[in-house]
Amino acid sequence: MGPKVWFLIAIALLVPWHIGWIVTNPQYTRPPLPIGDGPDYETIAYSLHRGEGFQFAWQDPQWQEPYLRDPDVSQYTQLARSDWPGPTASRPPLYPALISLVYCLIPRGPSAFATIRLLSAMFTALAGAFSVAIAVSITARITPKKSLSSIAAVLTIFLALMDRTIRTYSIDFLTEPLALCLTTLLVATGLALIDADSKTRIWRHILLLSLLTALLVLTRSLVIFWVPGLVAMVWFSARPRHWKRGLFFLLGFLVLVAPWWVRNSAVLDRWMPLGGQGAASLRGGYSDEALADHGNWHSDAEDRIQKALSEDPNSKGWSAAQREVALADRASRETRDWIQNHLAEMPRLLAMRIATHWGPYFGPSLLWRIGILAGFITLLLHRRRESIWLIGIPLVNTLTILCLYEAGGRFLVPLYGVLYAVAAIGVSSGIGAVAARLRSLYRK
Repeated sequence: MGPKVWFLIAIALLVPWHIGWIVTNPQYTRPPLPIGDGPDYETIAYSLHRGEGFQFAWQDPQWQEPYLRDPDVSQYTQLARSDWPGPTASRPPLYPALISLVYCLIPRGPSAFATIRLLSAMFTALAGAFSVAIAVSITARITPKKSLSSIAAVLTIFLALMDRTIRTYSIDFLTEPLALCLTTLLVATGLALIDADSKTRIWRHILLLSLLTALLVLTRSLVIFWVPGLVAMVWFSARPRHWKRGLFFLLGFLVLVAPWWVRNSAVLDRWMPLGGQGAASLRGGYSDEALADHGNWHSDAEDRIQKALSEDPNSKGWSAAQREVALADRASRETRDWIQNHLAEMPRLLAMRIATHWGPYFGPSLLWRIGILAGFITLLLHRRRESIWLIGIPLVNTLTILCLYEAGGRFLVPLYGVLYAVAAIGVSSGIGAVAARLRSLYRK
């Protein structure tokens, strides 16, 4: 069976599996979980739906109403947050816009909350299905034995079914399921670019890569740091190589994200295309708390800055944008000072980030990591051009985390679909090599 057939089989298995898990979860029709960014995205979506723009609505009684009725209302510290007037640039727009679209079709409440979670389940299932197609396709190129391609497909489906981590993200209003789907599609499109045999197909795939990259940046801002690596990947993928192809990808991406970047800069009255949240988050990655906790990001440093800003008498009349700029400026200064004062400890911090990013290293997770490593080795030994994407994306993501910050392995989650496929390629190829060796010994 080919990749298309296995894709359909995976869809038939993964869609009901993930939907069933969501439907039977006690949180199914409730508001976002109190811990995390879910309420942030949901309150912006609420404002968008009401035509009030991209802003928070913490003190709006109508926004608060479903949270006040929730059994865990005491855990929603967001209900005590203050509103600063005006639009915000502290969150990327795609996921709040998606939630807002749901509210346009289904009145905000239990049914809408359930629909948003079902969409997350669908994104997760689609990512798993595309990863199955990738695993089958690449394994078939490495070995002509169809049985090994089937083994790769079954292994990928198994990983996608058994991964409990990704299912926990589907139950909350978080960007990981959408980013997982977009990243897997990005890699699948990059692999298709390698196979493109006409100029028309090459340019079409590059344009699609520009679109998917833009959507990823508008979902998770840190993906902007992937872009230089992606330009190189596009250039290496298309044959014959030409600098115009990398430039076309970059220009297409910039055209697609430019409206949002211009909007953010206009709101903040400063050239800050990604908004001000990045600088504040970076402070949590370069902090005493991160150094003491295996390189993990902590909110303590940002919380201290927020408290100091609230105590500043001049801040009472600020807009949301003015506060975000002040937060970014102060966080940037503190980050630079902290790095200068901890230069000797930077190698240890960076090493801990990488270890945490690719952890944990025990139980089933360890077996999966061994499979991923086997996949990387297999691709390199066979000198497969597909490694440009299957190794390139994990590499640029790891370098991004190395320079920014880590949060308990959370930033590896969007790559899970790719890593399912890589592990399946490695294990199935290993099985084929062992079987061939045993046949050789038997014949002797």
